[in-house]
Amino acid sequence: MTGLIMLWLPIILSAVIVFVVSSIIHMALPWHKSDYPKVPNEDQVRNALR
Repeated sequence: MTGLIMLWLPIILSAVIVFVVSSIIHMALPWHKSDYPKVPNEDQVRNALR
């Protein structure tokens, strides 16, 4: 049986790859663009937040 110590590198590497790929997919594809609608009077809101 393979020890857990030998599996740490593949576990960490696959987790990093999944995170990077999912981040790229989330930023590149427009699936979530309509989740947050534009704020009316956006310039006034930005000035109020400054």
